[in-house]
Amino acid sequence: MSSKTHLAFATTAVGVASAIQVPTLSPGLDEVMVKVAYSTVIPLDTYMVDYGRLVQGEYPVILGFNVSGVVEAVGADVDGLQTGDKVCAFSTAGSKAKGLQEHAIIDRSTCAKLPDDYSLEAAATIPDNFITAFYTLFDCLGLPPPTFPSSTSPPHADTPILVYGAGTTSGQYAVQLLVLAGYKRVVATASPHHHSYLKSLGATYVVDYSTIDLAEKILLAAGGRIQFAMDCISAEGTLKSISNVASPDGVVAMLLPVTEGSSHIAGKDMQMWMELPVDRNPFPDSVKLVGVRALKYQQNEYLRNNLMPKILPQLLEHGIIQPNRIRLFDQGSLQDRCQEALNVVRNGEVKGEKVVVKVTSTD
Repeated sequence: MSSKTHLAFATTAVGVASAIQVPTLSPGLDEVMVKVAYSTVIPLDTYMVDYGRLVQGEYPVILGFNVSGVVEAVGADVDGLQTGDKVCAFSTAGSKAKGLQEHAIIDRSTCAKLPDDYSLEAAATIPDNFITAFYTLFDCLGLPPPTFPSSTSPPHADTPILVYGAGTTSGQYAVQLLVLAGYKRVVATASPHHHSYLKSLGATYVVDYSTIDLAEKILLAAGGRIQFAMDCISAEGTLKSISNVASPDGVVAMLLPVTEGSSHIAGKDMQMWMELPVDRNPFPDSVKLVGVRALKYQQNEYLRNNLMPKILPQLLEHGIIQPNRIRLFDQGSLQDRCQEALNVVRNGEVKGEKVVVKVTSTD
């Protein structure tokens, strides 16, 4: 056990989260130590604090699934990174890799090198959303993994693909990735204030998902029923809407957990499911319904070896993918910043932007 400690923000019991001191570890095989500049708060962080989800009684658990910062130390057999490199990363390895702490130990395969002039604030918005979108489209939906820049049209280039809830942070990356991969008919649903931005990202059609004739407008835009759909909200109501337009032999990917009702934020008395109950499934048996758990993306060997180490750095170096817009919390103590960020996320106050928390200064 290390005698050195550093500050972290963790849940220490159901309903309790606070800044605590935790051991400062050294990087092992295929790991790097990162001085964390920024991290994020996402709905899953609030579920861990408020309901103990994913905690399994093992407290404390540090929060923050995204990391941006500077490499401080490099473990054995690490290729392509060295001390001083700017990076962003996704936490899949428990508390030691989480972002809401001053020093994180990151597995090389989840870590992407940033261009020297890239904003660490912006970089903190990327890992979970980018990975979720890529994994959903090019694994869970069964679309072939693309190469960038795309030189040939993919097999389903002219097939309409629905991104439901495209104004969400993961939806924004899904739209960009589909366009970059050569798909020409991206149908997006979002609230009206996201429409112009989604069109700027390349969405072919954008439909207001609150409109009373939603199904008719989607079918008109698509020219028929939808073969591939990604539900970025994954609530009972959104799945029902997609079921009204999905092809009988279509594939629908839903980001887990699925929430009761129509909101992607689950309130205290609302149910959430990691497996959709049969009596809540609005689709016929012929539709392939896939639940997406982004933390499992590394089970795909190609994605583990390429997505963060190679593909994302290439896209960032060429400036062909846009980070999410930011709502930054950088005032007061780490405790104050994290608590405020948790509150705005659990209250559903953020739309189409990423809640980013400043952890340390890397100057």
